[in-house]
Formats: sequence, C-alpha cells, structure tokens
Amino acid sequence: MTKQSSDGNSHDKRADFIQTENVTASTRRRFLGATAGTSLASLVPISASTTVGAEEDDETVTIVHDTHFHGRFQDAEEGELNIARYYTVVQDVLEDEDNALFLGNGDDFAPSMLGLEYEGKHMVEALNYMDIDADGVGNHEYDFGADVATERFEESEFPWVVANLLDDEGEAVPGTERWITIEEGDLTIGVFGLVSETFHSLTDYPEEWEVLGYVEGSQEAVDALRDEGADIVVLASHVSTGVHYTLASEVDGLDAIVGSHSGVVLEEPAIEDGTIISEFGDEFDHVGSITLDADGDLVNWQRTDLLPEGVDPTPEVDEYDEISARNLADIEEDEYLADLTEEWTEELEDELGQTAFESEVELNATFDNYAIETNWGNLMTDAMRTVGETDDIEVDIAAQNGGGIRGDSTYGPGEIPGTAVMDTLPFPNTIEVLEVTGQQVVDYLEEEIRPLPDQDFGAQPAIQVSGVSYEWSGHEDDVWVDNVFVGGEPVDSDETYYLAHNDYTVGNSPTLSEAEVVLETGQFQGPHVLEELESEDEPVAPERENRMIRVDEAVDSAAVEEAGDGDESDEITLTVDVPDGADEVVEDSFRVAIRTGADVDAESADSDGETVDVTFDEAALVDLIEDVDEPVARLFGSYEPDQDSWDYEFDVPASDGYDNFKLKSDVSASAVLGEEPDNGDGDDESGSDEDETPGFGPAAALAGGAGGAYLYARNRSTGDGESGGERGLDGEANKTTDA
Repeated sequence: MTKQSSDGNSHDKRADFIQTENVTASTRRRFLGATAGTSLASLVPISASTTVGAEEDDETVTIVHDTHFHGRFQDAEEGELNIARYYTVVQDVLEDEDNALFLGNGDDFAPSMLGLEYEGKHMVEALNYMDIDADGVGNHEYDFGADVATERFEESEFPWVVANLLDDEGEAVPGTERWITIEEGDLTIGVFGLVSETFHSLTDYPEEWEVLGYVEGSQEAVDALRDEGADIVVLASHVSTGVHYTLASEVDGLDAIVGSHSGVVLEEPAIEDGTIISEFGDEFDHVGSITLDADGDLVNWQRTDLLPEGVDPTPEVDEYDEISARNLADIEEDEYLADLTEEWTEELEDELGQTAFESEVELNATFDNYAIETNWGNLMTDAMRTVGETDDIEVDIAAQNGGGIRGDSTYGPGEIPGTAVMDTLPFPNTIEVLEVTGQQVVDYLEEEIRPLPDQDFGAQPAIQVSGVSYEWSGHEDDVWVDNVFVGGEPVDSDETYYLAHNDYTVGNSPTLSEAEVVLETGQFQGPHVLEELESEDEPVAPERENRMIRVDEAVDSAAVEEAGDGDESDEITLTVDVPDGADEVVEDSFRVAIRTGADVDAESADSDGETVDVTFDEAALVDLIEDVDEPVARLFGSYEPDQDSWDYEFDVPASDGYDNFKLKSDVSASAVLGEEPDNGDGDDESGSDEDETPGFGPAAALAGGAGGAYLYARNRSTGDGESGGERGLDGEANKTTDA
C-alpha cells in the first residue's frame, strides 16, 4: 500500500521505500512539497538563514543534525514532541537548501522502554525511512552486546561511522565504516564518527577490541579523507563537549563537529581554532543545521525549537535571527512515522500504560540524579532493598548509578503509569546482592564521586543510595567521603554488609567487582522496582533525607549560645566562621542534620562577612538532638564562592544541581542540651536510646501485576537471535552503559 504524505499527495520514491524497504543509502529521497500541507505558523516565524560569508550555490553544503533518539519515538513526558514531528521539521530544512545532508550522532537504539524490549530494531526501521546520510556510533548502540549491534548496523540502509573503534584485527568494527565520503553538489564531504575513550567501561564492548584516543583516531580519519579528495571534513560526534575544544586545537584539517555525547544546546555554533562546533541538544526538542562553503567556513546556521503547548520560547529566539520556535500543534506529523510509532508502541502501552501506583509528590527522575539526592532515587533504591527477601537476605544498602536513571523527566503528583518506571530504568541490567566490608562501602562511595574540574557537569556524587548516608567532597585532588552511616549507625570498616546494585556497575567498579556476589537475582531493575511500587497500598511520598550531603569547605565547630528563659519561643544561635573561599553566605540555606538523616531548618541567619549567626527554635533543635543517642549533629549551609579563592580556570560552582557551594560545621550536642558551655570545641555526646532510621524501608512482600508480567515475557524469549539481552539463572548478562 502506498503511504500518503501530510498533504495527501503520493510521492513515488517514498512509496517505493515503503513498498520495498530496499533503497540504498546513497539514493537521495528529498521530496519537494512533502510537507506542503504543514502549517509554518509558529510563535516566532521561521526566517531565512542569515548569511555569514558566501551565497549558497553548488559550492556550499548544509548539514542538518542530529539524532540521539535513545530508542524513543517520543518524549517521555510530552507525547506530542515526537519523531514524526521532528522529521517534518528536518524535511523543511532540507528542502530549503540546494545541497544538504542529514547526519546522526548515535545513541539511537537505547536506552528506553522500547529499546529494552526491541533492542533497536524499531529505530533501524525509522532511520531507514528518514533517509539519513550517515550516523555516528554511540555507546548505547552496544547496550545489548556486539552481536546485536552488528545485526542492527547491517540492517541499516545507511552507513554507521566510528573512527576510533577497532576490532581485534585493527579493522573497523563489524557493520560500520571508520569514515565515508558523500558527494553533494560540487563538493565532496568527508564524515567520520568518534566515541568515548572509556568505551569498554560504558557498554558491552568486547575486551579484545581497541579504542583509539580522540586525537589519534580523528587525525587518522581527517588525513585519510583528505587523501580521498574530501573538500570538507565533518565529525558526527559522540564525545563530550569539552573534548571538542581539544580536537579543534589539536587535529589539523577538521572543519566541523556536529552533535555530542553531552546533550548540550548552544546558543550559536562556536568556532575554535577554525573548527566549527555545533551542538543543538538531543532527542526531539531542536533541529539544527550549519552551512559551509568549499573552504569549510561557516556561511549560515539555523536552530528550530519544537515547543509543546504552554512552553514559551527561550530568550535566544528574540536575540538571534537564526533561531526560530514552532508550536507542536502547528507541525503535522509525518504519516509513516506516526503509523510506525503506533505499530511498535501499542502492545507495550496496553501492558504498561495503566496506572501502576500513585504519588503525593512530583518524582524527580531527571538527570539531577547524577548531581544531587532526589526523591526518585530514594524511592527506587528503597525498592531495590527488598530484592533479597525471598532468599532470607536482608539488604543493608542499595545503590544505583546516576547514568542508569534515564528519561530525564518528572512524574506526578498523581497517578503514575508503568511506562514511566520502565522509561526511567530501561537497561537490561539485573540486580545482584554483594557481601561487602564497611571499608569497601566507603571505597565505593568515594570512587563514584565525579570531581571538579569537570566543566561539563561539575562535581557530582553520581549515584543514588538507600540504607547509607554520607558527606562527600569533590575538588580536584581533594576527593573524600566522611560521616558514613549504615542504617543510621557509623560504618564499621571490618563489619560485613549486604549491598544491592545492578550487574553493570558491579562489573565495572574496581571496588564492587572484588566483592563476593551472594545472590544473582535474575531480576531486571525496571520490572522489579515497578512490581514493588505496584504493591504499595497507599500513595508514595518520598522525600530527600540527607543521604548524600555535599561539602566544599568544613569550618571549625559551631559556638552554641542559648537565649531566653527556656520556654518554647526561646532560640539557640550557632555561630560559625564564614569559609575562606566564600564571597557571601546564603542566609536562608542553613539546617542541622543528625546521623539518622533527620534535620531541622534554621529560623534565620545573619552574617557580618567574618562569621554567621544561625538561629534555631530551641525546642525543635533540642528535640532533634535528644531523640538519638550520639546524634553526630552538623550544621550545613550554602555560600556563593569567591572566584578568586578557587584555583579553577572557570567560574564555580560549575555544577549541575548546585547554585552554590556548601559548608559544614560540627555541632556539640551537649552544648545544645545545656549540659556544658561551648565555644566551638565540638562535642557529640548526647541523648536517649531511640534511633529511628529514615526511609520507608523494604516492603513486606513481592506483588504481581504488570511488572511481573513484563519480566516473565522477557525471560521466556526464544533466544533465536532476536533478543540479545537475555539472562539465565547463572547470572551471565550483557552489560550496559551508564552514560
């Protein structure tokens, strides 16, 4: 059957594709008028590209980029923001240009619920239709192992390129090319791909295969492409933004870099040492393009923002003629891709689209899970601690790598569907239970810290946890954890604990890989967490509980001063030094927390620039302190860093999730309780025998429902090569990425 375009007119080449699905990647299938029925009405009218250098003719080429779809057909939160509308905008840009290419930059097979279920087959079908000229390999292409990746590459009717991945014979990895040339107009365009140097630790990549360094792999590709007659050389990148500037300064002959591993959205393309760097996000929010002349110089560029209803354009729309915004309601869906989406998603939506549980609060499953403790991270790791119950194992600690929490969305408050959980935990990773020492717990928490100077994302704890709390610091060579508590009690370095984690992280952690695995559950994370949440009788309401507390500077212990006559209106003031590296304290940011995670907020704070007086309600602070024996009370607060005090070549804090730095001061429990005067020497003795650990703890029993049905469906696959991520009771599994 011949598909119709959005204006109702049949287009022969597209029809040929739909009927035969056998068109070669080199065939050009641009259809003038393919979106003639599409409204171009938008919040800001689409303007003509602004000329930077030369006029467009056969001596220019426009490169539309990128993909980075993560195995999704639509945004996890906004279904109208989808591949069918995205491709309509791509076609609009392509049809406005005389000579144009469409380049992807990988991470197209996974991670997502669809990726987990179909292992990229659905995306290959979509990309084949979208007439992509080349796609750079990303780490998520290998989430289901090398065999599955190779099969998907070979099913593709366009080339996959990656210059720095080599097999054990030093050749391009199976199903890919290291670089290609494309003829467009009078120009020859050379294209190569690049992935992270740490590819072995990011995904299921064979140990015997080689990963070249960024500069080495790039320079070899550029030199080869120039020898093959390339007028322009372009990198379809899947490396981090910061690496791009290194490549621009150290690789000779590289004209442009498009896309990235970081999902960064630039206001305009950057030019570094003559190399153009163009990054316009990932998935479906933006369509970007650059136009180059025969010398590889930037002529024009465009960025189109796709906006859901009620979302206002960013300020750049008014600042740049090259940036436009289009309402999703005014973008017609490509009919074929809309039908394809329905075909691939209908079955899973029927199974998992119903309400799984309810939440009284909004659940933060965004990429904040790399940077800060989140309520979603607490909820899912609490659920992971139930995994050993059927084997009479009481799990003390659960942890989850931040990169394994995907979707970058929030959910609730209200009814939460099962698809939300599966989109957030889409990897084929199983939960394992390890026996670890207290010292291994400390070592693992410390090894996970991502310290400054990381200018892409800043210092991060990079995990979520349950059953353990700690302080952490991440400044260059000063990386440490302190005040580590398991179940609210100080960690014992010689004691043994049961720790639950996913098999990907266990296999890639220098610390956890040395621990004994006492239980291979065979349970995929997503279905297990979903099943636990389905079993909740009441709406969940997870909170942040001081499980991971950032500390940038520790100051001397607080001086404690009581005011008033002891009634409930009385106050206690804690006085601490302003940190050396502070410009100004944030006066509404102070709290005292104890080892169980319980805390109380300050009523006020006042600083003279040298010290800060932090005032608490006496009754509230005393109740907090005396409720727990040896509470290990600490005062935490935020401050704006003094840029001159920090030896970084960029402005701090430079960290996702943090607007400021954090200070810590120990607080004498005895002084707060009035048992002795305190001038800031510190004394942690106090209190009663009660000790309540925060968090809802492991649930009483496993429950059935959609999560269990989904896991059962995955485990009963035939293993005929269509499902490369199967796992047996022996615990062998395909490892997958956290990035």
